[in-house]
Amino acid sequence: MKVLIIVSLFLMVLPSAHAEISLDVRQAVEKIMSVYYSSSYDKLRGCTLYDDGSETYCLAPKHYEFKNIEGVDTLYVLVSGDTVEDGARVTPGLGGLFMLYKLGNSWVVSASSPYIKNGGAGRSQLIDFDLREVGDDKYGWVGSHCGSGAGGQTNCFWEMYAPVASGEIEQVAQLPSDYSYEFMSAPGYTKIEGSVHIESYQPMTAGFYPLTMTHDSESGEYDENYELIPNSVKKSEERYTVSFDQNTHTFIAPKDF
Repeated sequence: MKVLIIVSLFLMVLPSAHAEISLDVRQAVEKIMSVYYSSSYDKLRGCTLYDDGSETYCLAPKHYEFKNIEGVDTLYVLVSGDTVEDGARVTPGLGGLFMLYKLGNSWVVSASSPYIKNGGAGRSQLIDFDLREVGDDKYGWVGSHCGSGAGGQTNCFWEMYAPVASGEIEQVAQLPSDYSYEFMSAPGYTKIEGSVHIESYQPMTAGFYPLTMTHDSESGEYDENYELIPNSVKKSEERYTVSFDQNTHTFIAPKDF
């Protein structure tokens, strides 16, 4: 009867697109939530409550995907959640990433990163990350982490999380992406539209495909009436290919990129 109750709870939590998963997978996801977070399930919110000592988070498994890696059934799970109370602008959300393999009739965690904090106002941005092939038979989660600062400044980073060392899922890339800034002291603006492409047809380094970073930049100045001065507008494009660094376990952007 206890198992039936657990399964019914996770029917409400797991994405409807994956409603037909097997009982063993549901039990594996339930175990992840209870072992790494807590067994405190909030029926009203439909999530597991986790207190990290400073904030209480409402966490739930949001995405999961099956892969077959060299003949081994592999399950990738993404957990994400927000603070129960409205957070301050700098308060991050919380999420976790898990990689499991099939052993007999059970799923065993082979790598994890349970406590990833990002986002702001208590809301996690990890929920929007996607599982991508980042090397031959190697998968990682990629997405953007954006924030804002004083004076109208905003910036985003393209991030990748992937298993590197045994038992760990690491942040292997945090590359500058979109950026905008409205200057206050000298009226003007700068904006950058950035993108990162995984070069899946290029030679790998330590099992990772190289990445190509692109920045399309634009800047301009305003007159005393805060009207754009047409001939002040400057545009440029930068492109750079970066490989995985085996010493630091990261993709490192070139300086001043």
